[in-house]
Amino acid sequence: MEERKREGAPHVRHHDNNTDPASTKYVYNTYMPETMTGRLNFRLSPEQEQALRHAATLTGQSLSGFVLSAAVDHAHDLLARANRIELSEAAFRRFVAALDEPAEAAPELVRLAKRKSRIPAR
Repeated sequence: MEERKREGAPHVRHHDNNTDPASTKYVYNTYMPETMTGRLNFRLSPEQEQALRHAATLTGQSLSGFVLSAAVDHAHDLLARANRIELSEAAFRRFVAALDEPAEAAPELVRLAKRKSRIPAR
């Protein structure tokens, strides 16, 4: 298998034994990035499919490319929000004030900190 890169494209596979550009195998082996091996299958209504196809056409993307980019963008947005805490200005001031207060001793934590470790020293 010969490896090659297309201008501006990710690393792709290329098999010299199938050179018919109309062949599905040729297209897959020539233009499918090696890293894109995952697969999703799902059902949708005809109306949903029509809306997605129309939107993909408007953006100049393939249906798969449009659905993938929209889903990944939405996933990244959700993950970013899940890893971020947002506070109002007043809540933030209360939070900072609480952090500035001296810590209260927790007797159980003090006792555990003094206990000999069960993890052997190196």
